[in-house]
Amino acid sequence: MTEFPGRLSGLRLAEGPATSTNLAKGAWSTSGPLRFGGTPRGSLAGSGVVEVAHVPAAGIEEGLYAGRLLFERVIVTPRSRDAGFVLSEQSWVVDVWNTHRRLPRILSEIQITGGSGLAIVGPSPRLFGSMQAVQYTATLGMEGPALVDNVVVWVFAGVAGTDLHVTGSRLTLFSPRCDWSEPFRERLGWLSTVLTSYAGAEQRTALRTEPRVTITFRVTTTTPRETAALEAILFGWQARTFGVPLWPQKSPLLAPAAPGDLSLQVDSTLRPGFRAGGLVALWTSPHTWAAFRVARIDGATLHLESQVLEAWPAGAWVVPVLRGGLLTEQQLGRPVNWLTASLFEFSCEAV
Repeated sequence: MTEFPGRLSGLRLAEGPATSTNLAKGAWSTSGPLRFGGTPRGSLAGSGVVEVAHVPAAGIEEGLYAGRLLFERVIVTPRSRDAGFVLSEQSWVVDVWNTHRRLPRILSEIQITGGSGLAIVGPSPRLFGSMQAVQYTATLGMEGPALVDNVVVWVFAGVAGTDLHVTGSRLTLFSPRCDWSEPFRERLGWLSTVLTSYAGAEQRTALRTEPRVTITFRVTTTTPRETAALEAILFGWQARTFGVPLWPQKSPLLAPAAPGDLSLQVDSTLRPGFRAGGLVALWTSPHTWAAFRVARIDGATLHLESQVLEAWPAGAWVVPVLRGGLLTEQQLGRPVNWLTASLFEFSCEAV
């Protein structure tokens, strides 16, 4: 390789594979033949200071295909969120992006309509620089109307389409532990119709693709706190839909779950209650639980549609959950004045 630590006066480099290592320090090198003014000159050497040639170049702004759909606006992602059946607090990230290439935008406020239970955490008011994006955290709690229908608007002057629509319905988990002194009963009910011809031949047709499930199990509270919690659930939620645990199909958590996780390690073998699109609950006591919707199942990994919000130890129970309602009247037994014992029967929706 030929090195040129100096200046080649009066000669113009026309072509040749050249690599500049550090022009500021006067070093330049090439690994091939040199051509100055179109004539090969062979190997040359010299000394001095390397001249740096500057070529002015002006950029040209070109239109992007469908660029009007991306730039010169404020984009909120996602624009809608179906929370499904809300059994416990849910949290997710919302991106707000100012795609104006030259203009900053000022967020004046965040408006939430449609009832309580939804909160947005993030800076407001604030200045969004051109092409700047900011992440907000949306949290949907258990407290609030049974039907979730909230609209969140990030208010920018003169800018539309910066809203988020959140829908869903609230459930509460029937969290008291099962008393195994009596069997856990699960009855399946199918529905079909019979078509009879004039000749007496019959054709039977199923009217349900999945059976309706009736679940009955006994609950006995063992502390005054459990008794108070059970009666509070019955008085406050009996006319609504419960999340009903399938206790015989519970499985221990194989690895700890940390806040922010979107999956659980669970052995779901021979447990049909674990299914994509279904509900599961993490449970350690009647007072400590959280529920999630399952996105998909890969072996021993349950992928969730919302993130875990608290730390859960290995060995915590993971229980499949059905949606069901209690009878209009419920008899409660009182073995002593601070305990409650009763059979509870739930009519569950087909899953």
